[in-house]
Amino acid sequence: MSIHSGVSDDRFIALWRETGGRAKAIHEATGIALRNVYERRNKIEARRGITLPSAGDDGKRGRGDAGQSPNDYLSRIPVDGFTGSMVVFSDAHYWKGQPPSVAHQALIEVIREIKPKLVIANGDIFDGARISRFPRNGWENLPRISEELEEATERMAEIRHAAGRARLIRSIGNHDIRFDRYLSMNASEMDGIAGFRLADHLKAWPECMSIAVNGHTMIKHRFYGGIHAAYNATLRAGWSTFNGHTHHLEVKPWGDYNGRRYGVQTGAIAEVGGPQFAYAEDGPSAGCSGFAVGTFDGAGRLLMPELCEVIEGVAYFRGQRVAGKRRVAA
Repeated sequence: MSIHSGVSDDRFIALWRETGGRAKAIHEATGIALRNVYERRNKIEARRGITLPSAGDDGKRGRGDAGQSPNDYLSRIPVDGFTGSMVVFSDAHYWKGQPPSVAHQALIEVIREIKPKLVIANGDIFDGARISRFPRNGWENLPRISEELEEATERMAEIRHAAGRARLIRSIGNHDIRFDRYLSMNASEMDGIAGFRLADHLKAWPECMSIAVNGHTMIKHRFYGGIHAAYNATLRAGWSTFNGHTHHLEVKPWGDYNGRRYGVQTGAIAEVGGPQFAYAEDGPSAGCSGFAVGTFDGAGRLLMPELCEVIEGVAYFRGQRVAGKRRVAA
């Protein structure tokens, strides 16, 4: 039962967006008590898996208004009524002096081949080694921030051009946030100046913490860590999930009374043995370069996700080599 049964959810959402989320204006248009406007908003967000950013009656921006202020991050971008294919990649950690990885080359080729409607960069496009909380390893040669930005913007432009008319979205990774955090902590007086956010350098990719597709599939950089990350994410979320961060590449099908769903880990665009990960001390890793493709049928259901996987320097998708060359044994 809604708080005000005479106003449908669709009408409420339309008014919220028209007024910028001003409770007084919505009260005057609908008769919903002022004290109930935000409660109605919260229930609609939970029910539909969407975000309705609040401007506030004093005209100040409230939670969730990305892009309107250099300090505000949009918590979630909803993508409703989606059918067709989406490509989700993560953990590129673009590094100056390194040629495009096999996974990056494969990403370009697969996007050109399948022509997805949606391309999501799911975190850690930027590495930020020099501004990490971890100390430098001896005398290792770390790229400057300007060099990382140059590399990241060039590679992301390549992906954008390959994507054509596809919608582009970028979620925030824990490495990405290093850029903004370092500047906000060390140059707070520069607040509001263009260029002091990573988003200013990747304007074609709207930034958010998560993307909710069709009210049942959640894409965000981090859910859980460890070997069972994909299983734990979809089990606890109750939705299908796509996450990066772990550098693992897998699909974990799951099902319960809510139906069939999938936990997906989207691997890494970076070479898992690259200089970005020298801190691993050449230890064995379950990480794998690659990315994921999700297809939604005509009813908006997510079908079994597909993986593009790099094996011994060759990227394979749907049983075909799409990038890289086989390594010849010495």
